[in-house]
Amino acid sequence: MQNKICVVSGANSGVGFEAARGFALLGAHVVLVCRNDERGLATQARISEEVASADLRVAHADFSSLTQVRQLGTVLNGDYPKIDLLVNNAGTFFAGRKMTADGFESTFAINHLSHFLLTQLVISSLLSASGRVINVSSEAHRRAKLGRSALEEIIRGGGPYNGWGAYSDSKLANILFTKELARRYQADRLSAVAVHPGVLATRIWNRNLSPVSLLMRAFKPFMGRPAVGGEAVVFLAGEPSEAVHGQYYEKRRLSEPAAPAHDRELAEELWRVSSELVGV
Repeated sequence: MQNKICVVSGANSGVGFEAARGFALLGAHVVLVCRNDERGLATQARISEEVASADLRVAHADFSSLTQVRQLGTVLNGDYPKIDLLVNNAGTFFAGRKMTADGFESTFAINHLSHFLLTQLVISSLLSASGRVINVSSEAHRRAKLGRSALEEIIRGGGPYNGWGAYSDSKLANILFTKELARRYQADRLSAVAVHPGVLATRIWNRNLSPVSLLMRAFKPFMGRPAVGGEAVVFLAGEPSEAVHGQYYEKRRLSEPAAPAHDRELAEELWRVSSELVGV
């Protein structure tokens, strides 16, 4: 990874932090994309203390705002004509329905829609480097039901709401996006892979007071360390393209995703609707 340009969203904690630290150890220039500037600078300082040679930059973007994602894309395109690796990691879970200022259901918007937009915005820089996109998904995708109604209705938060259902839908979207990205750009030597980093003790469980969230918080001492997920992301960044392209991994192990993840029509429809909603 020496001198490679690596962009990591959600880099101030959990899997994102561990992956960013791993890339810094390997000599990469790491762009730490964080929602909170203060936490971003603290993360930069923390990694620099551990990795004396760390080459780091903090970039700001709240993934609940498509405007801020567009601003991030402008910054990255202006400063990096080549991007070797984009790690779409920033994620969230809301027990109750919450909408973004753009009019989308927040879990789906943050976990999929904003990363879809960012990837499209920097696609030229990724292609210039024959780069790689790593989308952080989850085994929760196996409980998704994206076929229950029109995709736009789901993304806009229509119908009955279930927090775990929304999260599962967004994680299936991550894999569908990965596979469609792999199909569309295979000839351009851009590789894409999705990964389940494990059930980890990260801050995602701290954002809700729902019974399920409280239960998961109680079990955090028994969950895996975020470093496990970060190490999986670093591992996938270094694997040959033919081993990872369009694939789904459970940590470092190649895994077979749920049947809907192979639905090409659903993947194409998700791409079309996502493109229309974010305006690319």
